[in-house]
Parts: sequence; C-alpha cells; structure tokens
Amino acid sequence: MRSRLVRLLAFSLVTGIALFGIGFGVVVHQGSTQPISQAHAKNSAPVGQWNLTVTFPDGSQSPSSLRFNPDETTINYTPGPGTGTWSMTSSNQFQYQFEEQIYNNQGIQICYVDVQQQATLSADGTSYTAFGQGTVYAMDGTILAVNQTTTVATSG
Repeated sequence: MRSRLVRLLAFSLVTGIALFGIGFGVVVHQGSTQPISQAHAKNSAPVGQWNLTVTFPDGSQSPSSLRFNPDETTINYTPGPGTGTWSMTSSNQFQYQFEEQIYNNQGIQICYVDVQQQATLSADGTSYTAFGQGTVYAMDGTILAVNQTTTVATSG
C-alpha cells in the first residue's frame, strides 16, 4: 500500500511540474511577442477623421466629412449630420452605413438618406475609395431617390 501511495505522489509531482512548465512556457511566449508595427496598425482600420468627395451619376460632386470610431460607430458631419456603423470585411476593405439627416433653411428635417458604402483602404492607410448608394427617404418613409455614388477620401 505504501509503495502505491509513493507512486501516486511521484506521478502527481511529475504531472504538476510538467503542467507548470507548459503554463510557464505559454506566459514566457506571450511576453516575447512583437508589437504590431505602426504602419500595419494604421492600415488595419480606417479609424479617424476623413474628408470625402462624393461623386453622383450626373458628375456632380459633394464634399463631406465623417469619422470612424474605434468602437465601429460612424459619425457623419457634413453636409448633414448622421450616425451609423462600420466594419472591416478584409485586411484593407471595409463597409460603412449611416443615416444622414437633411434639413431645410428653417432647420426642419425634411428627409433623410440611408448611405451604404463598400470601401478599399490605401496601403499607407491615408486614403480610401468607395462605391455604393444613397437612398433618399421622405419623413414618412417614401423613397424619393436612389443615387449610385463613388467616393474618394483622405484622412485628416
């Protein structure tokens, strides 16, 4: 009986040391990982302020500005305020959507635009191009227009 107890204790000790060694190795390995380079980190997401030129089918253009936040929310500033979301779809591609509010000269909201875009971030992360559409709705939800658009944007 005593030899059985000694073997059990020895087995437990060896197993405990082995598990401790594996756990220690994992901690050491995690501690030795290299940080992501700043260039790669910047290219991995479009987080920040952007200045856009949106082009419509008739060739007319509209300047715009928006922000992509780290929590994957989007804030559109101009021409009309709006909020939405964005998400990465690959290492350099992302999609975003927001609802832009359109006001008349008296400050009354007269319609809104559902903006949907598919974008490609440049290699250096300082610009992107996008395509998609804006669907214009009356306040009662009636569709007033659907415009296909292209966008060129620079960070800033």
